[in-house]
Amino acid sequence: MKIFNTLTGKTQQFSPINKGKVGMYVCGPTVYDFDHLGHARTYIIFDTLVRFLKSLGYQVKYVQNITDVGNLVADQDEGEDKIEKKAKQEGKTPEKIARFYEQEHFADMAALNVQKPDKSPRATGNIADIVRHIQMLIDKGFAYETGGNVYFNVGQFKDYGKLSHKNTAQLLKNVRVKNDPRKKNPADFALWKKAVPAHLQQWDSPWGRGYPGWHIECSVMSTKYLGQPFDIHGSAVEHVFPHHENEIAQSQAAYGKPLANYFVHSGMVTIAGQKMSKSLKNYVLIKDLLKKYPADVIRLALLQTYYRKPFDYNPQVFELAKTRLRKILTARTEAKKIGENEKFRDKFSEVLSGDFNTPLALSMIDEYLNKLTVSDFDFISNIFGLRLQPVEIKLTAKQKELIKEREKFRQAGDFKKADEVRTQLAKEGIYIEDTKNGPKGLTKL
Repeated sequence: MKIFNTLTGKTQQFSPINKGKVGMYVCGPTVYDFDHLGHARTYIIFDTLVRFLKSLGYQVKYVQNITDVGNLVADQDEGEDKIEKKAKQEGKTPEKIARFYEQEHFADMAALNVQKPDKSPRATGNIADIVRHIQMLIDKGFAYETGGNVYFNVGQFKDYGKLSHKNTAQLLKNVRVKNDPRKKNPADFALWKKAVPAHLQQWDSPWGRGYPGWHIECSVMSTKYLGQPFDIHGSAVEHVFPHHENEIAQSQAAYGKPLANYFVHSGMVTIAGQKMSKSLKNYVLIKDLLKKYPADVIRLALLQTYYRKPFDYNPQVFELAKTRLRKILTARTEAKKIGENEKFRDKFSEVLSGDFNTPLALSMIDEYLNKLTVSDFDFISNIFGLRLQPVEIKLTAKQKELIKEREKFRQAGDFKKADEVRTQLAKEGIYIEDTKNGPKGLTKL
């Protein structure tokens, strides 16, 4: 398999550290609100990648953290913690907020048929390990304490910027950096923040009461469960800088070896060309999307776009995915019950092995649709995470009569009237696929 590695800027042959085994870490959600389409895309892409790696025979250990402390508003070193802000707004404890939205996150993922990671560690459950890691960086001269805060000294880490392929000045050009006199360099980032007495989440440390920075949490949890280096570090492209850049710095500085060998990033989700985000209030919640479309449609819609390209939200994309799913469901009902199409499977895996090209793989399904067996459809659904379960339809007497009437129009060659009836039925959520044996595969999506 070949995959694009952000670290090298090249599509490379994937070679795991341990033969037959893959260690993968993907940054999890900050649990202070409901998940939106941007979260869905990231986790569906990496869920599908895990499924595909397993289909190739790899044993995959998949870790995805839960950020329940330390992620500040606007993802900066200064400002209010997102979870703490929500807790104050709702008059609850940060723990109650985090546990509620963590549960909602996993409920959304289950609805989308996203498999649970093997490990989902919480940042608050790893404070002692985080403190030890920070102390290690101080002892090695890569971090310094000032006024109860601990910062990573970017000037001491010569490889800073290697993931972004930019120097420090270029990286800071378009980033808001507060001129903090406590920092030795403007690019230095917080490993530990001093907590004021009123701060709701705080722990003891050698530097006083405080709480961890966002970046250090992922470094500690990924290494704890996967070792260092591990194979694949994934997330959305907006995490390249500063999050993953900072992870690399603080992990490599501590242990003297790379954090991960392959950094894989999914493209940004936009709406009307603008980044979809909670701060801009232009997001579409997964819960709301699931009221309009089945999970299979959402997965197909997202996989129709190459994973590294931006995905611009447009209802038409989901309607196209709905049409594709209807065709797949219909073909599956007519497929042979025995055997398998080895040629298709080989080509399908070959296409996905070329930097995870899901749009091309979907085109292959279209091409081979009527040549696939039930077993082949199971093979596809296992990799793409599709349930392929049409909704049961109870037709009214009138609807049954319309279907018979439409078939008469078809047989008489009056396709205009046949299409009019088809449109009428479609408005009622009933779709017809015509076959040589007559209309079959009625599906409601």
